[in-house]
Amino acid sequence: MIRSQVLLVAVGVVVGGGCGGFIDRQAASTTLRILHASLDVAGRQPDVELARAAMPSGIIQLAAFAQAYPDERQFRTMHADALCQYAAGFVFDDWEDASLGGRPAEADRIAERLAVLLPACVDAQLALLPPAWRAAREGSGEAFIAQLARATPAQAPALLAIATADAVEVALAPLLHLATVPRLRATLTRCLQLAPGAHDADGEILLATIEAAMGDDAAPRFARAKQLVGDRVLTVELMAAWARKDRAALTALLAIDVTRWPERRLANELARRKARRYLATFVE
Repeated sequence: MIRSQVLLVAVGVVVGGGCGGFIDRQAASTTLRILHASLDVAGRQPDVELARAAMPSGIIQLAAFAQAYPDERQFRTMHADALCQYAAGFVFDDWEDASLGGRPAEADRIAERLAVLLPACVDAQLALLPPAWRAAREGSGEAFIAQLARATPAQAPALLAIATADAVEVALAPLLHLATVPRLRATLTRCLQLAPGAHDADGEILLATIEAAMGDDAAPRFARAKQLVGDRVLTVELMAAWARKDRAALTALLAIDVTRWPERRLANELARRKARRYLATFVE
């Protein structure tokens, strides 16, 4: 998740770079170093709202970099990832807060935003993959599942982002998107085979959450996620506790000192915010 302040500095580097292939390459290289450094800085941010407010302008700037340097894949990848993280990590979080908080009109309004953001996320990730993936996506669910057998470890991050967007769509309207669940589960399963524990075990956590929602025993999947990332990723315990409707476990999350893992501060603060939200749903 990128801080807009850092991105604006990077814009100045690009604009001031002058012309010529060598200078352009130097400007792109410098900008990428700044952006990668900003990822670490943003991950250490304790203020969730500050990070959330910074993302929209960051997404726009990354789109500009991707357009200015079409041969530099990293800009396109970072733009696609930022767009997906914003939709699934922040806008969906707003929808969940409104939905669980009994504010249906607000939830509907946010769902309309997600109806635009989620397809954009998927489209940006498909653009990073060979054309066969888009063709399979536009075909039947069976066609996409068949294509998964040809997936490579390098393609796993894009596939995981696509699966995450699909999972959000299912959460927004379960009956409408029920038919996509087999494709979703198959995609996550393949991602776990190709890159176990990637992105702080996001795939394992998401698949376990889906299994729990479908009435399956998700405990082994959550245990595997915990084995892969240890205690530093609070999302594992958060979603496992929410799946069990375990009030004591959710309460215990709030007592954890998240400063122990400074590089995970933002994600863990977001997990703590979710824990408070879930606890508020319990009736005294």
